Amino acid sequence: MPSRAVGRSAPTGHEALRRIRTDAVLTALRTHGPVSRTDLADLTGYRPSSLTEIVRDLMNSGHIIQVGTGDSSGGRRPRMLAFNPAAETLVTVSLEGERARVAVVDLAGELHQEHTRRVDAADPLTGLATLISEAIQDADGPAPSRVVFSVPGVATAEGAVALSPVLHALGEGSLTSMLSERLGLPVQTENDVNLIALGERERGAAANVDDLVLIYVGYGIGAALVNDGALCRGAAGFAGEIGFLPAGLPPEPHSGGRGRFERRWSVPGIGAALFELGGRMPEEPVAELARRAGEPAVAALRRSVIEAWAFAAIVCSCVVNPARVVFAGAATQLGADGLTDLRTMVRSSAPSAPEVVFAELGAHALDMGAVSPTLLSAVISAQPPGMKE
Repeated sequence: MPSRAVGRSAPTGHEALRRIRTDAVLTALRTHGPVSRTDLADLTGYRPSSLTEIVRDLMNSGHIIQVGTGDSSGGRRPRMLAFNPAAETLVTVSLEGERARVAVVDLAGELHQEHTRRVDAADPLTGLATLISEAIQDADGPAPSRVVFSVPGVATAEGAVALSPVLHALGEGSLTSMLSERLGLPVQTENDVNLIALGERERGAAANVDDLVLIYVGYGIGAALVNDGALCRGAAGFAGEIGFLPAGLPPEPHSGGRGRFERRWSVPGIGAALFELGGRMPEEPVAELARRAGEPAVAALRRSVIEAWAFAAIVCSCVVNPARVVFAGAATQLGADGLTDLRTMVRSSAPSAPEVVFAELGAHALDMGAVSPTLLSAVISAQPPGMKE
């Protein structure tokens, strides 16, 4: 099929309804399958007639398969439907600083292969395209059918990237179009923290939680907001950009791709603070905070870091009232004592105290997010009815 880019946009009208129903069908089959069409209607809350088109298209694309017949209740034995994780493989791409990770996974999130490499911040597209091409060529089994790029920043509906220090060299060009042209595959973009949240909700620390906040600490710091099972993106896709939280009053004017809060309380900021204390730059600054917690100066810095992260969680909790706050990325390196301190601060200050936990999936959360029903339904809904990849 010809190359085409699948950008992130807000569906409207029939497309929105189709995407919602596709998401519901995929979720039900992945969670409860194999099931009959009648059971599928009960699980989704839709009439069987309303699901006919969705089921037909998913069977045409190979994402649903028939797996025999079920027990009869007096009439014809019902045909059983199941989700097919072998329907396709895809490439997931992520960036942490200037380090790129590329993986090939199937629709169950099973990792087939993984590659990592540093990319040149002055020309990130060339390094990324080369690394992705190598992963595609080395893939065993079905060739990947698309690429899911977890963007460290905000991806516009046209595929351009904003607020990304690593990808700023791309300017206002469309990342999806440029990569798609080089690779000959459709490219789908999603904010990296959103993908991690989808992954943790699929099979990790937020499984089956419909209202949650995930706070990721790494080269940057950001949040994903999930409300009633759906990602909250905001009017322009900037929801969750907590790196721009003001450090005090009055708030400073926004400038550049990194907010003051992010510069101070992300991994590079913590590393710089440790460097001032010890004269060397640690490889894993957050783990260093936990390891050297008995040193008074480091203990004071550790306390400040926890207070800052708890502050971000409390702000999010006051606004969206999550049932659970998940800390991901380098934050998990604080260890059990650090988690206890975070829980205490958030629960003592948030008016409706959420549960506070660490993420469980690590880098694999991105893979699981990329194959979540939410993203898969967007791809399927963007295809003409009856089209097979």
